[in-house]
Amino acid sequence: MEKGLKLKAQDHEDLTIISAYLQDAVTVVGDFSFSPRERLFALMINRYQWEEHGIGSKDQKHNCHRIRTGCHFENVLKVSAQNIPQGDKSHVLELLAIEAGELENGNIAIDLIFAADAVIRLETELIEASMQDIGEPYKAKCHPKHGILEGLNE
Repeated sequence: MEKGLKLKAQDHEDLTIISAYLQDAVTVVGDFSFSPRERLFALMINRYQWEEHGIGSKDQKHNCHRIRTGCHFENVLKVSAQNIPQGDKSHVLELLAIEAGELENGNIAIDLIFAADAVIRLETELIEASMQDIGEPYKAKCHPKHGILEGLNE
């Protein structure tokens, strides 16, 4: 039995690594949760297993897997959303990147950037995030399409 990926982020560099592993993950609006009392934002996401993809290999189609992954961000003071239909819990979103930057008030903005100009912004006191694979990988229909990968496979 394979052990899944488990990562923590406590600074910008750590968050960049988590962002890379979560690139092209898909989720639905109903898999987000914010608990203001606990100051915790959590989501479940279907992560594409890039580390299993075998870039440049001829058998990429056999290495296309996703895995359910839990992510959470601590010390969240505020959550805002742009271009996300919050009333449609089954609306699918594709995560492109996670970026962080300092706000004028000294807090940190962590942006979860999705396709179609959708963004969830978490205002936090500091970077404290984690992700953990849950369960077993499952076969994906195909790998996400990126120009850089297409050039490597020719």
